[in-house]
Amino acid sequence: MGKLKTNLEQAKKRILNIDWNLISIDKPSHVILVTEFIRRGNIFLDFNSKDNNRRAIFNASEIIDFSMPETIKEENSRLISVNLDWTTEYLCDFYLEWSYAMDQEVPIALQFHDLYDPIIKLFERGGRISYHHNELVCGNHAWARNSGAITRDIPPQDISDEVLDRIDLDNGGN
Repeated sequence: MGKLKTNLEQAKKRILNIDWNLISIDKPSHVILVTEFIRRGNIFLDFNSKDNNRRAIFNASEIIDFSMPETIKEENSRLISVNLDWTTEYLCDFYLEWSYAMDQEVPIALQFHDLYDPIIKLFERGGRISYHHNELVCGNHAWARNSGAITRDIPPQDISDEVLDRIDLDNGGN
């Protein structure tokens, strides 16, 4: 039974360990993390969505018609009820649901196991996102709410902490 909850338990720990008071505005690495999140989302949506809406914020579990038990949903809601804006709260919730789907060995969840990693890493590194005038905003950068413009053809980005730290240091981020 220990293996069955591995992903969800790790996801919960990641969320609990985020210092929501740490806010770093406009680090160069934030652009990479948001763009990589949108790129991965577009690839997922190419495989799983029946429409052409490429919105940046979506619930992957809902798209694949996977639902988690209400007791776990309630437990997750208590975990992320720390006065967050709706986009951050939803993304954390979607990440937890996706982690549960991986624990249930849902094939598509296993295939796209790292779907939410870039956005959670953004939060861990002090980045925040919001919607403003139909754009997803992070610092001084914005992406269209319907993110189909971010092509799936761009190469995947290395989002390891070492690489992101180097990018921030080399480009004057703090």
